Parts: sequence; structure tokens; C-alpha cells
Amino acid sequence: MPSIPGADARQSRTLQSLKRFTPGGITALAAVGLVLLDAINKAHLAVNEARLSLELAVACRRMLEDLYDVQDALHGDASKLPAALAAFLATAEGGCQQ
Repeated sequence: MPSIPGADARQSRTLQSLKRFTPGGITALAAVGLVLLDAINKAHLAVNEARLSLELAVACRRMLEDLYDVQDALHGDASKLPAALAAFLATAEGGCQQ
């Protein structure tokens, strides 16, 4: 499994699930992630908050905000990536995947 400083694999179901993929599969997932990030940035992909409970809508909004921090680190200061990824995973696995 990849070693990502700051994102404790023992606590993240998402990082633990990466071990089932080949390196090519992980590359494919990364490419899909980049396309989805671009769609979110262009407002082509949005959370339909009107159909969600208030709690779930807030959790998903928080996840998207954390996603922007991950993206900023990917395209800027890479030293911020571990903390941004850990925060994103905690939010995504905590409240938004109900």
C-alpha cells in the first residue's frame, strides 16, 4: 500500500481499499479523480442539497470544501497534501457516506 504521510492508513477505509488495485488501477483512479475535480471546479458537478437531509448536506458541503484543499495542495504547496488528504478522508468517511 502507498505510504502517504499524514493520512493514517489504519484509520482510513479508503486508503486501505487501495491495496486491491494494481498500479495501473491506481493511475486510472487518479485520472478519474482529476476529471471529477475539473467538473466540480467548473460547476458541472454539484451536490443536490435539496434532496439531502440537513446533516448530510452539511457533511457533503464540508467534503467538497476539503476537496478544494486537497486540490490546492496537488497544484501548489505539496507539503500541505498529507494534512489536506487526511482531513478530506475523515470528512468523506465520517458523515458524507451515509
